[in-house]
Amino acid sequence: MVPSLTVLLIEDDFLIRTCLAEFLLDSGLTVREADNCTEARAIIGAEPRLDALVADMTLPDGDGMSLVNPARERWPNLPVIYISGHGDLRRDETSGDPARDRFISKPYTLASILEALQDMTSTASD
Repeated sequence: MVPSLTVLLIEDDFLIRTCLAEFLLDSGLTVREADNCTEARAIIGAEPRLDALVADMTLPDGDGMSLVNPARERWPNLPVIYISGHGDLRRDETSGDPARDRFISKPYTLASILEALQDMTSTASD
């Protein structure tokens, strides 16, 4: 079981976001949701604590990569899971540290996201 974590989920596809958010909530996590970069930036600025970021790479007003720097300014070791249905969008701009950055291709299983969050947040707290 994942300890009580607050996760920001950024996904523009309503059905995917809703399904994943519900799964994460049922798994005991606190989930903040955004469907674009503008909403995500507002949450990053206002949220007192984030333990992880799950960001779609392709969003209507930008990409998930653009949200990492502002989030890590507040939480330097914030784990980030990048998700994308476009394998060619996997970029080398991540830190390359699997404790901080993971890329998961769509389609993915809900359990794979939860497993990555569990692994990354337990590593971050070690």
